[in-house]
Amino acid sequence: MIEQTRTTQAKLAAPAGGLAVEGLPAWQLVRRDRIVQAALHALEEQEYERIQIRDVAVSAEVALGTLYRYFSSKEHLYATVLQEWAAFDRPRAGRIKADAPDRVRRRVHSLIRALQRQPQFFRVYVLLQSSGDANARELLEQFARTAQDSLAGEFDMLERAEAGDFSIMLWSIINSMVSQAVFEGGSMTQVHRVVDRFLDLLGPRLTGA
Repeated sequence: MIEQTRTTQAKLAAPAGGLAVEGLPAWQLVRRDRIVQAALHALEEQEYERIQIRDVAVSAEVALGTLYRYFSSKEHLYATVLQEWAAFDRPRAGRIKADAPDRVRRRVHSLIRALQRQPQFFRVYVLLQSSGDANARELLEQFARTAQDSLAGEFDMLERAEAGDFSIMLWSIINSMVSQAVFEGGSMTQVHRVVDRFLDLLGPRLTGA
């Protein structure tokens, strides 16, 4: 899925500005990654609305104009940051040995806990959905697809179409419930509870009963 993300980013030729990743020499890829990392660290420390792109450029040790050669807007940059953050959250090791329902449950709750630990990343995901930057919108769509594909991969005991349908439903529940928790003062405990209830309903399908 990481390769799929890179491929999508590479195709963003950016008619509105921003260099396409594909074909960049190694030194430019390093510089671009330095910008992304600086932006990611800025979001870890403060809310998106308070971040100044000029400060990101200073942290990345590039000129402001150089930053805008790689990213067409603040929205484009932070859509890229979301992709980077999601890559960090993916498991690096092999799967935990567990039966199918328990494995799915652990994976889903791990995703929710990641959003709970750093809700500012989810806020950016929601805020950027109204972006007018085509590059940002494309990456946001990829972010949602990657999340759904990641969940679908946990339903590998099912037929592909059914796994895809369940992952879409599950992501919709997570998206809706986390939005309520983050923007309306809801409880993340409630998110875990509702997701558990949904997975309980799926139990017979996951065990082949």
